[in-house]
Amino acid sequence: MNLEKKFLKAISDFNLISPDDNLLIAFSTGVDSSVLLHLILKFKNYLNIREVAVAYFNHSIRKQSDEEELFVKELSKKLEIKAFTKKEDLFSYAKKNKLSLEEAGRNLRYKFFTEILHKEGFNKVATAHHLSDLAETMVLWFLQGSKNGLKGFKPKEGNIIRPMIYITKDEIYEYAYENKIRFFEDITNEDETILRNKVRKSIIPLLKEINPSLENSLFNLSSFLNIDEVFFDNLVKEYKSLYKSKFLNLNELLHLDKAIIYRIIDKWLLENYSIKISYKQLFEVLKLLEKNKNWQFKLQKGFILKKEYDLLYIESNYDKSVSYEYKLYPNDEVHIKEANLIITSTIENFSNIDKLKYAKNKVCFEYISQMEEGFIVRNRRNGDKFVPFGRSSEKKLKDIFIDLKIPKLERDKVPLVLFQDKILWIAGFCRSAFYPIKESSKKIICFTLKEVKSANN
Repeated sequence: MNLEKKFLKAISDFNLISPDDNLLIAFSTGVDSSVLLHLILKFKNYLNIREVAVAYFNHSIRKQSDEEELFVKELSKKLEIKAFTKKEDLFSYAKKNKLSLEEAGRNLRYKFFTEILHKEGFNKVATAHHLSDLAETMVLWFLQGSKNGLKGFKPKEGNIIRPMIYITKDEIYEYAYENKIRFFEDITNEDETILRNKVRKSIIPLLKEINPSLENSLFNLSSFLNIDEVFFDNLVKEYKSLYKSKFLNLNELLHLDKAIIYRIIDKWLLENYSIKISYKQLFEVLKLLEKNKNWQFKLQKGFILKKEYDLLYIESNYDKSVSYEYKLYPNDEVHIKEANLIITSTIENFSNIDKLKYAKNKVCFEYISQMEEGFIVRNRRNGDKFVPFGRSSEKKLKDIFIDLKIPKLERDKVPLVLFQDKILWIAGFCRSAFYPIKESSKKIICFTLKEVKSANN
């Protein structure tokens, strides 16, 4: 099958282009994107593409970059298509954001492409990634032990399409020479101190001596790995309530299969704390979870993963305990911004108290007239004592927190409702023995705890 047929077959097999699409071509002036532009324009009418344009990002890292940018502008005029160009200092961006040059370049390019899509009305970006690129990517990530990278890239990911996915690098060069397509060679591609280049020039040829159909074999592997990953991604979404919380409940987590557990932990860390940990670290965490004791595990950037009781949570060097205190009157509410909680107080007529016996977020007490003066809502202080419901003697609040298995990180956030210096309620956990409701009680005052949802929940 010749190159053009492979190109059209990929578009058909993966539904990459639809009638009236406006295509933006990620154009580097290299042989891959130059052949892609040629193919898109040749079959533009056949594929019913409405508009084609090119986007060139000048990374300012090679002397010929400015020459390439000028070539893009001249070529677009000749072809009567739009050209979008942008120049930025890649080295400075990479250093500022502590990224590799490859990662920094990818971030800047795709940010540029997205801006054009939004402003100019294009709906898809066509990139020149091909079959040999896929093989290189998979081998590269295999060497670095990345399971996620091992599956490579898909022919279509969102609005990114890769219509050259069936075509090898050798076929691209041959087609370019046959059709006299002008392109620029990136001299840095010859530098084997860059790992990707070493994989391309030294490792892939050795592997092809063993398996001449290496690219096709890896394409099949990539396809099935991506199928599996979609299945697991959908399965993990069923446990959204687990990983959307700042605390990971181990009672709900540990009965699951390890294949699900590590994916949930990975997603939980990324979505709640923007932490991406290595597979080595994930493996260590899985081993620690087998131990029936509290532990802590250092991550990066001052973050510590902690297990306390039945919870996993993150502690940061940046976390600081803040004391707070609010005044709460009857039939009023207070927003405790330090804990993202609201406590409401309401005076009610005494009715059926049985339904409140097991209410975690609502408690009631006998109401007396002095309570009009209001209550104090604050977090813990040194020396706090608490009289649990059903007992007459005081107990250190610290010991109560330990009995309740409240993680240390959370203890300074837990609201306490006080009246006349007595703790009535450890909000959300347990009430005190003070002012119990009796048959003779005429009025009761109830406190309700409600979580304030953040914008990303």
